[in-house]
Amino acid sequence: MSSAIRLAQCAARRGPAAAARCYATKPDVSFPELQRIIHGVSPAPYALIDVREPHEVAEGRVPTAVNIPLGDVAAAFALPPDKFAAKYGVGRPSASIETIFYCRSGKRSQSAIDQVEKVDASLSLRNYRGSWLDYLEHALANKPLK
Repeated sequence: MSSAIRLAQCAARRGPAAAARCYATKPDVSFPELQRIIHGVSPAPYALIDVREPHEVAEGRVPTAVNIPLGDVAAAFALPPDKFAAKYGVGRPSASIETIFYCRSGKRSQSAIDQVEKVDASLSLRNYRGSWLDYLEHALANKPLK
């Protein structure tokens, strides 16, 4: 999908008041970038959210990820920070950090972003589009940090 179409769809979803943020949306997260983030090479604060179902997460997950199944994402991000922390064991992501979503292949994580944008348009949301399948492929190859 072209960036122009994606921007138009983003603006239509968010409405005129928030449409400008569509132009500031960062691109999808790549494996090398995710690797630098989760291993502390990139100093940017982040939250990594796995939106797969618990039985999928039981087979493995990306280090530092918190599991919030897709069906719970909108309600989770609507929680006050203290209730979010009590339920998920981490602070509720804020506008000052990047929130990265992933699933098995990248479709559910994009759906999670769409849902969370409706709850809190101030957040910096990104998708690890290759998601778990991409992570497994690269992690099993023991690719070095770049």
